[in-house]
Amino acid sequence: MDLIFLFFGLVVMITIIGLFLILGQNTKEPKISDEKIEGTDFIPSQMYMGSDGLGGLAVNERTHQICLFKSPTSPPRLLPLADLISSYLFKNGELLGEGKRSHPKEIVTYTQELHRQKESLMKTLHIGSSKDGNQRIDLLVMVHDPDEPLLVVNFLDMETKEGGILFEKGLSTAKHWHNVLDGLILEADQLARLHSESTQEKEMAEATS
Repeated sequence: MDLIFLFFGLVVMITIIGLFLILGQNTKEPKISDEKIEGTDFIPSQMYMGSDGLGGLAVNERTHQICLFKSPTSPPRLLPLADLISSYLFKNGELLGEGKRSHPKEIVTYTQELHRQKESLMKTLHIGSSKDGNQRIDLLVMVHDPDEPLLVVNFLDMETKEGGILFEKGLSTAKHWHNVLDGLILEADQLARLHSESTQEKEMAEATS
């Protein structure tokens, strides 16, 4: 009998120790990757590749840089924060949110010039969305680049129920990245204003000297 109680006591003790070890591992903070994106010196703090395996993006808030991926075979584009212009979140052709630069004037004008191209691209991609149960969620990123100013990052494009698990997961991830870019757009505006004010002060000082 004593041996049985000893055996059960040992099993309980091992179980408790195992639980402590598992809980201890789960409460550890995840390590931030320090791996560079191939072909660059860029180390992202956050990164996402589109669900269609094409467009993707990465950011590093500390170094004020963004990296865009058009496709797995195309080289990544590393851009300064100043080149980030706007972010648009679309669900089945419906605009759910947008974040746009408001400074400087040249950037605002550039955004307006690309409006028709943006609308045409989204209309083409979202034709037939939500019909036959297909759902599509995209984030359109606009940057100051005369060759490739628009990048589409897809978060969902499949037959699924709106409000279902897969749909909500795709929408939640898309909203997260839209919010990340919105924050960076505001930061880029602030930096542009500070630079403009500094330049004006310098010009005034030189004019009065």
